[in-house]
Amino acid sequence: MILKYLKPRDWACILACGVLIAAQAWLDLRIPEYMTAVTEAVVSGLPPSEVYDVGVDMLICAFLSICASLSAGFMAAMASVSLCRTLRQLQFDKVGSFTPEDLGHFTIDSLIIRGTNDVSQIQRFFAMALQTIMRTPILTVWALVKISGAQWEWTAVTAGGAVAMAVSMAVIITMSRPYYRRVPRLTDAINRRALEHFTGLRTIRAYNAERFQQEAFEKASDDMMENCIVMWKWSSLLPAVSFGISNLLLVAIYWVGAVLLSSSAPEDQVTLFSQMIVFSSYATLMLGSFVRLAFMIQFSNRAMESMRRIGEVLDHEPSIPDGSFDGDGTDPGTVEFDHVSFKYPGTDRYVLRDVSFKVPRGSSLAVTGPTGSGKSTLVALLLRRYLPTEGEIRVDGVDIREYRRSALNERIGYVPQRSTMLSGTVRENVSYGSTAEARSDDDVRWALRVSMADFVEGLPQGLDSDVLEEGRNLSGGQRQRLAIARAVCKDAGIIVLDDPFSALDYATDKGLREAMASELEGRTKVMVSQRIGSVMDSDRILVLDEGEAVGYGTHAELSEGCDRYRQMLSLQKGASQ
Repeated sequence: MILKYLKPRDWACILACGVLIAAQAWLDLRIPEYMTAVTEAVVSGLPPSEVYDVGVDMLICAFLSICASLSAGFMAAMASVSLCRTLRQLQFDKVGSFTPEDLGHFTIDSLIIRGTNDVSQIQRFFAMALQTIMRTPILTVWALVKISGAQWEWTAVTAGGAVAMAVSMAVIITMSRPYYRRVPRLTDAINRRALEHFTGLRTIRAYNAERFQQEAFEKASDDMMENCIVMWKWSSLLPAVSFGISNLLLVAIYWVGAVLLSSSAPEDQVTLFSQMIVFSSYATLMLGSFVRLAFMIQFSNRAMESMRRIGEVLDHEPSIPDGSFDGDGTDPGTVEFDHVSFKYPGTDRYVLRDVSFKVPRGSSLAVTGPTGSGKSTLVALLLRRYLPTEGEIRVDGVDIREYRRSALNERIGYVPQRSTMLSGTVRENVSYGSTAEARSDDDVRWALRVSMADFVEGLPQGLDSDVLEEGRNLSGGQRQRLAIARAVCKDAGIIVLDDPFSALDYATDKGLREAMASELEGRTKVMVSQRIGSVMDSDRILVLDEGEAVGYGTHAELSEGCDRYRQMLSLQKGASQ
């Protein structure tokens, strides 16, 4: 799962890491030989200078081993960091192609964790696993070759210690595995509660629901704590058992060595003693490699779960496949719904039923109706967030299914119902997206003038004034006008406005509509609004009621021939008196 995301540069780092680890293993296995030489030199009564020379060679070998280890660690870190950068970027790009239906498979908090914490888990595991997987077999094979001619008693003791360590590690890893795999899901739950608390803080305070939120968060935190306590109870046994077995093995090797020394001839004792030192060193190196391998296997449970979750995102096929058309349409500037019906995935109720209309180039269409009549769904279909269950939707005379996502978005300037502001300056928020580089400050000021955003001139730094995250330093009406200016500045042939005047007073509403009518002549406009005063000047008005088109025409025609429109008009006139 991981290797397929590696780039050529990553493979080069892995190759270099393998060469350095092989060099380190060879140097580590040379050190016991120097220890044997020092022991024999001391026991044989050789001059101190010869002992000193051997000791210097051993220090040089140890220093080179450290350098090789550090270099191998650096290469492993480079490969793991590059891999995780790739995983983050792939997830970011993939989520950008998701529709609301696709996002229904994942929650926002879970996607955040998958792109941050899960990737970090893989980064830590991959750097450790890369070195351990390469080092363990190399060190083990070379060490076995080195001690193949030693006494069988030592070999038997070492084999028994290895079996005991393997069994104990298998038990510990098996028992802790389920708890490691629960961590990502429990982390999602904590993040979900925290995100709800931060984004809904005003509502929570308004309803004095702090205690309820606190209890919900504590429940998620307690579940994580209880899982981690059991997980670390088992995990803490791993170093204790492994080091305990290693120490007992050394004691057993020395005990067997003492028995062998006591029963051997005096002239053979020096050689036997040297073999015991070398054997114990090699056995310690092998068991140390197995311990690191056991830690890696234990952490692999968490990393494998993280990789599985990331793979779910990367392997998920968008519910709306991207088209291939990005040329010019046969009927530029037009929007057409041809007998469109729609029901949300997983439901049987139609939200829109047999809706048809065509908006010619340069004209305006207003969509109105009571709450829940399907107005915002119509906009979502036009933007290809969903595909119609029946019928066709055409933009510039081309079925929206055929467009590339980027090509369709280039043709439409969109103002959402909830204005979205990004942290940056006013200029960056208005001149935004793929057309930003082609827009000058004069274009930005023109868009602000059209959208009645004259308040920008009164800001201390004008276009360079800061906009905080989500526009927290702006009022609702100011954010809405900047969102309209952004769509105007894009200079798209079609402008879609989803209830754009809800936060504006009637005077600003009227002035903005008049400015758009005069300044945006030639552009096609589709606007959703419940205000009759906001839609009455449109070329055509579509009235929806429970998903069906119950009226279509001008304000005068609907005032005479559409009962639902007359009812809305009467209610709004009464409310304004």
